[in-house]
Amino acid sequence: METQKCVLYDRDCIGCMECEMCDLDPSKVCDNCGKCLDVQDYATIRIDGVFDAQGNALKTKSKKKK
Repeated sequence: METQKCVLYDRDCIGCMECEMCDLDPSKVCDNCGKCLDVQDYATIRIDGVFDAQGNALKTKSKKKK
């Protein structure tokens, strides 16, 4: 059985669950609300491609630049 690496410290995971705790309120489990992230009112990502479950690239309609 392969052990997981700790995402916070340079060691194997010991199951302490510290990585699951909220950065703003350490008494609760993170619910991925995003309030701790330093993002503006919006954020964007660029999608280079879309793949199916087998890893095959799906054809997409590309937008023409004006």
